[in-house]
Amino acid sequence: MMTDIQFADLHCHPQLRPYGHSFHKTKTHKRSDIWFQANPSLFTKWLHNTLGLAKFTQADFTNLSKGKVKLAFVSLYPIEKGLFINASGKGLLARMLGAFIGSVAFPRVRYVQGHVDYFHDLLNEYDFLRQAHKERNIDGQDFRWKIAKSWQDAQESLGKEGEIAVVLTIEGAHVFNTGLEKYGRTMSDHEVIQNVYAVKQWENTPLFITFAHHFNNDLCGHARSLHQISRVVDQTTNINLGFSSLGKKVIHALLDDQAGDPIYIDIKHMSVESRKEYITLLKTDYASREIPLIVSHGGVTGTTLTGERPVGEPRGTFNEGDINFFDEELVEIAESGGLFALQVDRRRLAGLPLLRQSRKGFRKSNHRKLSAQIVWNQIQHVAEVLNMAGLPAWDMVTIGSDFDGNINPLYGYRTAKDLPHLAEDMLPLAAQYLQKRYDFLMPENRHITPEEIVQKFAFQNAADFLKLHY
Repeated sequence: MMTDIQFADLHCHPQLRPYGHSFHKTKTHKRSDIWFQANPSLFTKWLHNTLGLAKFTQADFTNLSKGKVKLAFVSLYPIEKGLFINASGKGLLARMLGAFIGSVAFPRVRYVQGHVDYFHDLLNEYDFLRQAHKERNIDGQDFRWKIAKSWQDAQESLGKEGEIAVVLTIEGAHVFNTGLEKYGRTMSDHEVIQNVYAVKQWENTPLFITFAHHFNNDLCGHARSLHQISRVVDQTTNINLGFSSLGKKVIHALLDDQAGDPIYIDIKHMSVESRKEYITLLKTDYASREIPLIVSHGGVTGTTLTGERPVGEPRGTFNEGDINFFDEELVEIAESGGLFALQVDRRRLAGLPLLRQSRKGFRKSNHRKLSAQIVWNQIQHVAEVLNMAGLPAWDMVTIGSDFDGNINPLYGYRTAKDLPHLAEDMLPLAAQYLQKRYDFLMPENRHITPEEIVQKFAFQNAADFLKLHY
C-alpha cells in the first residue's frame, strides 16, 4: 500500500457550488463556504446510483485535503445560459430543474437566466475564490490553500504539510462574451480580444482554458456532451464545426507570449474538426514554439479516427463518442509534451457493457475493483498506443476528475477523499499487467514498477508538466 502518495487534479470545481450558493440573500449561507463538505448519505447515494446525480460535494477543500490532493487545478466556469434557458423555458419549472440538476441556489439560476455578460460573471467568480477562506482545522489538523503564481510558488506550497497549491484555469471561451447574440447581446470582436488580454493581466493568470464547452461560443465547434438531458437542452448550433475567423484570433491572443504569459488551450469539448484545425494551426503558426496539447478531463474512444480498434479488444470497453479522443490524437498530445487527464466520470470512461456491469456491482464489495478496472483500461490503452508510436508510455496520463462539475462519478470513488483508494486499487492491476508485457519497444516502458506507474498518474506527470510550463 502506498501510504505516502499525494495527488494532483488537473480539473476540478471546488468553488462552483459555493459561488452558486453565494447568491442567497444571506451571504453567510453554509453552502457558500468552499470548505463545506456534504458527505454522501444513503439518499444521495441512491440518487447517484439510480439517476446518476451527485447531490454531495466532491471537490470542496475539505475533501481535497482529506484526499491528499496537493496540486489542484481549479477551473472557473461562468455557467452557460443554455443550461438554464431550454425546452422548459426560463420560468419556475426551468429554474427548479436548473437548481436541482446544477446543485446551485435558485437565485443563481435566476441570475444566469437574466444576465448577458459572461465576462462580468467570470470576474465575480474569480473574486469569490480569491476572497474565500484559506485555512481550516479539520479533525485537529490545520489545512490551507494558496493560489500559486508560478511553479516556484507551487513548489513552496508542496513543501508545506497540509497546504494545497491552487493553479487557476478556465472552462469555456464563452467567458470573453461570445455566444450571447441569441440572448440579446451583439458580439464585438474588439471587446472579445480586449477581454482576453485583460485576463492575461490578472495577478493569477490562468494556465489554460478549455476553449469550447457545451454550447455555441461563435469561436469553434463543440462536441455533443449533454446526452442525458438532450431532450431539454439544445446543443445543435455550431456543433461539430471548425473554427471561425474570430476563434483563430482568440487562439493567437491567448498564446501570445509578448503581452503577458500565454494561456494554453485545453482541447476537451472541441469538435473533432476543431481539434484537427487547432493541431494544424500549431504546426503551421507555432512551429518554432513548444506548445503543449492539453486534455484536462477526458477519456479515450479506444479506436483510430477511422474506427479501427486493437486486435482482441472487445467492443464496449470504452465510450466511443467523439467527445473522447482517438488514437492519433493521443500520439499528437504525447509528441507535443502535453497532458491527458482522465475524468472520474463513469459515462465518459466506459462503454455500455462495462457501465451495466459496474452498476450491478455497486451494491457489492467489489464495486471499487470494477471502477479501478475502468480507469486502468484507459491507462493501459494510452500506454499501448504510445508504445506502438515509439513514445514514452507512462508520462502523459494524469487525473482530471471534474469533481463538482456535475459528473456521474465512478462507484467507490465518489469524491476527492476517495482518491487514495483509487491508487491502492490500481497497484495490483499495474503489477498484473507488467508481468505479462515484455514487448514494449522502449526500455523505460518496460522497466518500471507498479508503484512508479501509479505515482506518475496520481501526481508526478502533472507536477512535471507544471514545472515546465508555469
